[in-house]
Amino acid sequence: MFTLIIEHLEPCLNKWLLKEYEIASKLYEGRVVFTNVKKHEAVLERLGIVVKESVTELLKDRSDVIILDPKADTFLKPDELKKAEYVVVGGIMGSHPPNGRTWRFITSRLPNAVARSIGEHQYTIAGAVHVLKLIEGGKDVNNVKYIFGFKTKKKINSLVELEVELPYAFPVDDEGNLLLPEEYLKVIVEHVPVYEARVLASDQDVCKDE
Repeated sequence: MFTLIIEHLEPCLNKWLLKEYEIASKLYEGRVVFTNVKKHEAVLERLGIVVKESVTELLKDRSDVIILDPKADTFLKPDELKKAEYVVVGGIMGSHPPNGRTWRFITSRLPNAVARSIGEHQYTIAGAVHVLKLIEGGKDVNNVKYIFGFKTKKKINSLVELEVELPYAFPVDDEGNLLLPEEYLKVIVEHVPVYEARVLASDQDVCKDE
């Protein structure tokens, strides 16, 4: 079985990102390594092995590596996972539209690795690892069920209600139910307005909590 490597690429760790990592850790218990971790070691050590070096240094000469990259031209196949020793996921809070950070910071720096896509749309980290688990179990990418975009409302006060749209793909079961826990979506909905505001303001520390 392959090891799941999450290359931490955000400047800090907020509730949203931590929840993404927690779900990945539960799905791949005992098989998760966090790389490029310069701080927050104590927090992430509860979820998996923590390494300060980047995956681009650790696996630069390996050819048994698959990178989940939305920019990849080829869909991931179940048989490929049987041969891989490592699968790399970018620890990135995705932007909309996607700006290619996985390719820029990981794929382009691991020339011997294979880049693969898991669908036409961008998933969150938690969504991506759920899809990865389905493919590992033998499901073809084209048969993975998902919804694109998720709208919900967040009450600001007694007079103001904010509609929050999450522009990501979310995996669902055969009945159309989200595979991600309700508490996960609640964390995202709470944090998206803050995160987007900081992106628009060009705040370099966009993943911090207030």
